[in-house]
Amino acid sequence: MKDFVQKRLFITKKVTFKNDGIIYYSGDFLESREIFISFDEIMTNSITREFRTNKLLIWVTIAFAFVYGFFLLNPFNINPEINSFFLYLSGFLCLILLILTILSRKHMLYIATLGGFLIDFYDLNPSKELVEEFLNTLKKKSFKYLKAKYTKIDVDISFEKQLENFIYLRDKNVITQKEYETLKKKLKNIEPDVKGFRY
Repeated sequence: MKDFVQKRLFITKKVTFKNDGIIYYSGDFLESREIFISFDEIMTNSITREFRTNKLLIWVTIAFAFVYGFFLLNPFNINPEINSFFLYLSGFLCLILLILTILSRKHMLYIATLGGFLIDFYDLNPSKELVEEFLNTLKKKSFKYLKAKYTKIDVDISFEKQLENFIYLRDKNVITQKEYETLKKKLKNIEPDVKGFRY
């Protein structure tokens, strides 16, 4: 998977994979934003799913439902012609708002970054399978990048810093405990006086 694209009504969300991160685009016909996010920043294990409905539309729909109920019962014996007009008007508006409320319902998916930014997507769009394929691709590419970047052993970098990198990779499940132990052993066996040596 090279790109992942989602469209919902007038909104488009797109992810383009690069070697060291992703370009995330989100926009509609009024505004848009495009940012680069490094694989170092993306927390692939921190994924949140949420179901959202526009609360304002819910409350306005409920309000018009009460107005419709009021004119339906007509407790103040309003002129039948006037009452019928407002009854049909409020019923029509209530129906329109109900449809808009249903259309506003969305399943959201959020991926956190170390900088506190949330990358938001529509869950189940265009399908559950494609969303899962995107998440798997993101994880694989992220892990491949992190593994290539942080498992290189360099005597010019302190033992503690490199060990910290290995622990970071292990804790993110980028490397296994066995791979961690192997890297730690290789790190301990490096001759400290051989400058510029890379394993």
